[in-house]
Amino acid sequence: MRDVVVIGGGLSGLAAAYELEKRGVPYTLIEVKSRLGGSIESVESNGFIFDSAPMCHAVDDPAFFEAYLAELGLKDAVFINDDGLLVFHRGTQVLIDALKAKITAPIMFRMAVSTLGMLDAERFAICMENGLLLDAKALIVAAPARYAERMFYTLVPEIAFRLLDYRYDNIVRVSLGYSHTNTLPLEYGHDTPIVDLRVARRMPKDSLTVQAALRIEEAEQPFDVVGELAALMGWGLNPAADHIARWNESDPIMWRQSDHVENMHRIQALLPMGVALIGSDYIPTNKPPHIDERIRQGLQAAQALVI
Repeated sequence: MRDVVVIGGGLSGLAAAYELEKRGVPYTLIEVKSRLGGSIESVESNGFIFDSAPMCHAVDDPAFFEAYLAELGLKDAVFINDDGLLVFHRGTQVLIDALKAKITAPIMFRMAVSTLGMLDAERFAICMENGLLLDAKALIVAAPARYAERMFYTLVPEIAFRLLDYRYDNIVRVSLGYSHTNTLPLEYGHDTPIVDLRVARRMPKDSLTVQAALRIEEAEQPFDVVGELAALMGWGLNPAADHIARWNESDPIMWRQSDHVENMHRIQALLPMGVALIGSDYIPTNKPPHIDERIRQGLQAAQALVI
């Protein structure tokens, strides 16, 4: 029997797994995708490094996050831009890669959890969609709410009910890389969901990267969203590189609800002893979840189970 099963290999799940690793607690990590990191992914195209998730991050507790990055060997991997946001020189995926490198426990990729239950008074049951049944002394569920709702249906029906109508924003992130051969600088209003960078380690010399977060239903996304965005903003129609990314659970919007904080506290109170529910969807806040808050949730969940 496994001591702990971590369900979900996004940022919070990886932070929890790393904390268990440090404390010598046997665990297994389950991830439904073929890679770790969830929405956090960085790609390189024609010398530009693009992030699929936001490339600039607000941080809730800078001292905590700075110390955590130093522990992972990433102290010099970040900088603060002119807007006071944290940026990874080589893309946010370096954070995922650093956490992944610390993990020695088994990782079950492409495995989906259907339901959670109890085998007996001391063992939780993890039922997989392929029919496999796992058992564990403790669970850390780091899956998005739309999937966690189904998992908890048998174990704690009220949690499933409270997560039933969890909603996400329909955001597609479009990143464009412009070289010195294009018309620079780019112009746009400061009230638009657009950020830009001119950082040598992320792109060729004298270049610029722009990332726009567009609210578009997937079925209504233009065929040439890059061209339409560039034309709308008056930018060059032929960027040196571009990247389009959509992750359906990357932008929770329930934090805007007046009862979100109360609902999250209630869900935490309903969790059985030995079960944690973590991730950006469950942070009790009325502001967008911060990257360090997601990590802290993972740390605290692992620490609580060990205690």
